[in-house]
Parts: sequence; structure tokens; C-alpha cells
Amino acid sequence: MRDLWRRTLLRPPSDLDRRATPLRAALVSVSVSVGILGLKATAYLLTGSVAFLSDAAESVVNVVAANIALVALAVAARPPDAGHPYGHGKAEYISGATEGALVAVAGGWVVVTAFRRLLHPVPLQALDWGLSLVAVATLANYLTARFLLRISREVESLALEADAQHLLADVLTSLAALGGVGLAWLTGVEWLDPVVGGAVGVHIGVMGVRVYREALGGLMDRSLPRPEEARIRTILEAYRDQILDYHALRTRRVGPQRFLDLHLVLHRTLSVGEAHALCDHLEEDIRRELPGTDITIHVEPCGPACSHCAPAPSHTNPGPREEDSGFP
Repeated sequence: MRDLWRRTLLRPPSDLDRRATPLRAALVSVSVSVGILGLKATAYLLTGSVAFLSDAAESVVNVVAANIALVALAVAARPPDAGHPYGHGKAEYISGATEGALVAVAGGWVVVTAFRRLLHPVPLQALDWGLSLVAVATLANYLTARFLLRISREVESLALEADAQHLLADVLTSLAALGGVGLAWLTGVEWLDPVVGGAVGVHIGVMGVRVYREALGGLMDRSLPRPEEARIRTILEAYRDQILDYHALRTRRVGPQRFLDLHLVLHRTLSVGEAHALCDHLEEDIRRELPGTDITIHVEPCGPACSHCAPAPSHTNPGPREEDSGFP
């Protein structure tokens, strides 16, 4: 029994585990986001604070975004099929683009609300209760964001990473709201509340635009980050004694899956088996450096100018010349 538990706990994660873990994390995010939204909405209703309203608005977006991420991860977890031979990973980018657009719209709405409140101030009420509720929600947000960020790095999920970044931004939003409302409570200067709320709204809008652009980059098959491409080129350079040249190097990423294709120029005297073995070794080295990479290599022979593969010059004896033969 002890050996069974050891094998179960220490075994490497299977493909099923890698697909299920993001879904469980997304479910946690949805559940926590709904509870946090309830706390912040209650704080706004008790106090009438624009800063708390902006904080609650971002939580509304987080709830919607968490549900979108959950659906996207469920779709992305499906294995490749006949209609989608490259898998369904781009569903995560669609989720990210939708989340970014929602966040940007929420930020603009908060800015407009803050400007109206600045022109028509409203006295704040029950700030002690409001501050306490938002403080509890902020702590819960921070712990959830750290959890999602850890899982997203383990499974390389863009949707979970975007969700975690949203929650971390929400933590900063909540801290700003707590600071602004706290100052307004201590000093009695009520215009601090809409000013802080407007600043938070601008921050939310900028964050939404950034997330939207990041997701569009994934949908447009943007290349792998430069450090990762540099690691690939370093591996190729290590095979310089066997590879004459390489070109048409193209990379992209879909969720946790990386795709790489390139053309290799090899000596034309190599047999098919030798060229295939070389490609196998190259693929193993790249996958060791960048796990989960789908690699396609097109092999080309060297040209006639290759000195290594050119036939050796003939040294046959042309025979005696006529004038040296001794015959008249």
C-alpha cells in the first residue's frame, strides 16, 4: 500500500493531469471572484464611494473574465482532431482578447462616473465597514492571484496568466481605493474619493488595452519571445560541423504548445538514415530546452560548389605522348 501511494504521488503528471489542473484553477478563480464581488458591492452600497464603485466594477469584469477563461480552457484542453489538427489552444487567445476589451470598457465607465461625482459630490457613509470589507476582499484577491500565477507557469496557460494578472491589478486597485477613501475619511476632503476612483479607472483601461493587444498577438501567430528563439539558434550553432546552413526558421506559440519549422542544408553525401538521425538529435536537444515543441524540419542537399561533397579529381595516367613513344 505504501508503494502504491508513493507511485501515485511521485509519478510525473500525465496529459490528463495537465489538462485538468488549469480547469480546476479556473473553477477556483470563478468561485473566489463571485465572493469578492459580493464584498465590494456591499462596501459600495454602504458607503457610496466612487473608489469602491471602481473597485467593484473591476471585480464584475473579473467574474466575467474568469468564466470566459473557464470556457476557453475547457475548449483548449480538447485534443487535436480531424478538423483541428493543431489543437484548440487558440481559444485561450480569444478569451484574453474578450477579457481585455471588457476591462478597457469598465475602466472608461469608471472614469466617467468619477468625473460626474467630482462635479456633484455625495457625502460618504459607514466608511469603517466599507474599508473592512474591501480589506478582506483585497487579501482574498491577492492569495488567489498568487495561486493562479503559480499554476499558469506550471502548465504554461495564457488564459490563467491573464486571469492572475487581472487579479493582481485588482489588488492594486483595491489598495488605491483603500488609501483614497481612508484619506477622505481621516481628512474630511471628499473630492479625494472621485479623484482616486478616476485614477483607478485610467489604470483599469490601460491594463485592458495591454491584455487585448497581447491576445491579438497570439491570434496573429506572433513569433516566440527573442530569448527562446536565441536558445534555438544556439542549439543549431552547436551542430555547425554537420549543418552547412539553415534558413526559413519560423516559430509560433498556441497556449502551452510551441511550433517550430526550418530548412536545413546538409551534405548531399549523407544517406537518408544519417540525415534522419541528425534531425532526431537536433529535435531532442530543442525539446529538452523548450519542452512541448512541435518541430518540422525540411532537409535540403548542398549545392555543386560544396568542396566537401565534390568528387575527387581524377589522377589516371594519360599514357605516353606520340613524340616520346620512340616510333617514327
